[in-house]
Amino acid sequence: MDRSTLVALAKRIPPLYWTAGAVRYAQFRSRLKVAENAYRLNPDRPLPPPMLRYRVHRALDEASYLEAGAYVADVIADNARAAGLVPEGLRILDFASGPGRVLSQLARRLPGNRFDGSDIDAEAIGWAREHLGNVGTFSVNRPNPPTGYADGSFDVVYSVSLFTHLDKDFQFQWLREIKRILKPGGLLITTTHGKRCLDTCTPAELDELAVNGFVFRVDHTGRFKVDGLPDFYQTTFHTEEYVRNRWAEVMPVERFVEGGVNNHQDLVVLRKA
Repeated sequence: MDRSTLVALAKRIPPLYWTAGAVRYAQFRSRLKVAENAYRLNPDRPLPPPMLRYRVHRALDEASYLEAGAYVADVIADNARAAGLVPEGLRILDFASGPGRVLSQLARRLPGNRFDGSDIDAEAIGWAREHLGNVGTFSVNRPNPPTGYADGSFDVVYSVSLFTHLDKDFQFQWLREIKRILKPGGLLITTTHGKRCLDTCTPAELDELAVNGFVFRVDHTGRFKVDGLPDFYQTTFHTEEYVRNRWAEVMPVERFVEGGVNNHQDLVVLRKA
């Protein structure tokens, strides 16, 4: 019996699901304590503390955090160039930036541009302001649009692993808001969970995905949601057809690459007409 089936069965038995969540929470807190103790031994390192890294990376080790940030920065830079943008003199927004994992790396790859980062996580933005203020300008956004940015502010907005966690209403609210703050011809570069991310889906979820092209899964909430992010931040899956048809109602989909990010998440590039 695979993991997705076990999880589905556990959800039908609330005491069992609660117990599993409690065990998972206790294990995570133990690992987090070890990582925090190691971090305190060298507080001057130019990396955010373990919990801030975990919220954007789902891992506590430093090496994979840096490696993933560098990899995603390369993906963003390559796709901006492939879309025909001259990578100089641009204003670029990392939307859902966390503590600047990708932004700090992208600024090295695309010098001569202006960078902004925005996130609902005030703690992560506070760290970025203190430690990356020479790289970009960081601001806290509310869970719902609008942002504080003016119409047509950005040449590029990128958002990695955001639309992979929003329900249908939230995703279209934010697609429309990103369109508003993009310049004409500006790009949105983002990711979705597609064909290569379905190993945790239950048969019922796969059926729903086949019919609707979209599935929003609610896992743990409240205390047992170990990432510390709001309960509305869960797990979402899209088909390519859904993205190409439904998202195009907001902005044309210029490029879709299955498994385009680390052979896992799908890469989507949209352009404001």
